[in-house]
Amino acid sequence: MSNDQEETTSDRSIKVDSVDRRTVLTGSLSAAIGSGIFAGIAGLEASSFSEIEFPNGMRRIVTGHDADGQSYVVSDERISGGTFPNLFRTTNDDPFGPGPETMPRELRPTDSPRLEPTVGGANFVFVALPPTSPDAPLGWHRTETVDINVLLSGELILVLDTEEVTVYPGDAVIQRNTMHAWKNPTNTPVHWVAVLVPIRQKS
Repeated sequence: MSNDQEETTSDRSIKVDSVDRRTVLTGSLSAAIGSGIFAGIAGLEASSFSEIEFPNGMRRIVTGHDADGQSYVVSDERISGGTFPNLFRTTNDDPFGPGPETMPRELRPTDSPRLEPTVGGANFVFVALPPTSPDAPLGWHRTETVDINVLLSGELILVLDTEEVTVYPGDAVIQRNTMHAWKNPTNTPVHWVAVLVPIRQKS
């Protein structure tokens, strides 16, 4: 794709600069969690997205807390069927979303408030994570949000208190106020997008 593209409407031609788009989308997570995670579009080629396929629906990984308050994978399954299959839903009455009846539902305090949107709002961020060296400290963090993460390219490891899960392009991870970290086991950056929605809502 060239830097400049021409989009034609009925009454005018509009020039779109792809670099400007990247500037608008660029953000930063590293200052908030001090883990080497950073946000930005620079260097991401269109070919990176060719890895994403959905032959059997979309893989959805949902996290939660066990009876001891440790983060773990509540479910890991593929969702398909229908024109617009619902991948995950929260409501005012159920801000954590569906899960086992025995799953603790109390909101645990954040240790990364700068990552969070204001109550009643949402954050949509682009994340790039460079390769994680074996001796690098992990960027453990928790937010008072439900986070919807979709991996775009590369291979990513979700690290929880009790287990680790490998995430592939096209997979979605639903974080629910859980302590977690990310590792990139490859030799190139991985990229994903995330939407953070506060669990606390305006009354």
